[in-house]
Amino acid sequence: MIHQFLFGVVTVSLLLSACGSDSSNTGSTSARVGASAANTSNPFPGYQSTLYTGTSNWLCHPDLIGTSNVCNGNFDSTAVAADASATTLSYAPATAPQVDCFYVYPTTSIDLMGNSDLNDDLQEQQTTALQFGRYGEVCRQFAPVYRQRTLTALGLTTFTGALGGIDIAPNAGEVAYADVLDAFKEYIANQSEGRGFILVGHSQGSGILRRLIAEEIETRPELMSRFISAHIPGTNVLVPTGRDVGGSFQKVPACRDANQLGCVVAYVTYRAGDPQLEDPRFGLSAEEGQQALCTNPAALAGGPADLFPIVPRQQPPVFRVLLIPRGPGGPYANPISNLTIPTPYYSMPGQVKGQCKVGPNGVSYLEASIVADPDDPRADDYPGEFIGGSNWGLHLIDVSIVQGDLIRLAQRQAASYLRQ
Repeated sequence: MIHQFLFGVVTVSLLLSACGSDSSNTGSTSARVGASAANTSNPFPGYQSTLYTGTSNWLCHPDLIGTSNVCNGNFDSTAVAADASATTLSYAPATAPQVDCFYVYPTTSIDLMGNSDLNDDLQEQQTTALQFGRYGEVCRQFAPVYRQRTLTALGLTTFTGALGGIDIAPNAGEVAYADVLDAFKEYIANQSEGRGFILVGHSQGSGILRRLIAEEIETRPELMSRFISAHIPGTNVLVPTGRDVGGSFQKVPACRDANQLGCVVAYVTYRAGDPQLEDPRFGLSAEEGQQALCTNPAALAGGPADLFPIVPRQQPPVFRVLLIPRGPGGPYANPISNLTIPTPYYSMPGQVKGQCKVGPNGVSYLEASIVADPDDPRADDYPGEFIGGSNWGLHLIDVSIVQGDLIRLAQRQAASYLRQ
């Protein structure tokens, strides 16, 4: 009963603050070396983690075999065109990839305490698979289990806060960051083999990686030289208004070209015309003269573009409950047709448009628009908002709504790094 009550609180308040609190011009970063002359100096000599040695406490790791590796899955997708024709987008992991990806998953645990334990469950596993699995086309994959701030703690904190209470887990964020830092140091010191790396996250995970970049990567030239990029949607990365660097990062600018290295992709997503943009949870800065960065993975230089969504047919258990139903449950307008899709993911080429926008109140966000056509055999709407998250926009699908674009960008960035 207690767990059901806590889950109910979470359902009402929904992922509140889950994404980690948020407290120029494009340019190159400090000199870097490419793969042909990789900087293999170890910034953490002698470091040995007690939690993350070998394959301990990893969801994805190159040495995990079979189903013990969450990233060893079927990530095929069915692309449904405007004429109802369907094409299978087959997934094939890269053979002997020469770069790495390090991923931190979003707030997803419903463990009872302020921080989750290190026993991953279906929620962590499925979230990692659907957000990170397809990066296997580009890189070796590393995804640590970490003691994150839980949905339960966030929901209860919201509940007690409404009654004049206080944060019931004030140190939860520090515990979560310490675990990820430990895993990252273990990866760099003992498992990375001097490779270049891409950081990938969402929500709380993106907030943790934002701090990691500022405190560990920007301060160490030997890491900056191997830092390919960061894909960290769902949190606010701050920059001086109208600039691409400064604020959250002093050296790492926004990615404005697919071949650019040492840069960041960050955005928060709202549906076009969402009335909650008047008081949004994300995309606003409390810092004078700064704004949240928006980099559209489909149009890094700016302007409108078709997005390349890769949408899971089934969300992880908690998110499945929280998503507000919209549309017929898949890419086809006919619900029966959606039952015939043979792959675990689907896509809708040319149907979703995206553009970075700045609202009158200064909110900076990726605006997503669905091109609804009654003569198109495809659905006219898709779920994205969730119960209790009235000002969160399309937060739950920040990644999937542009996942195809993110993977293509990672491929371009990795190739650019390896050419150096």
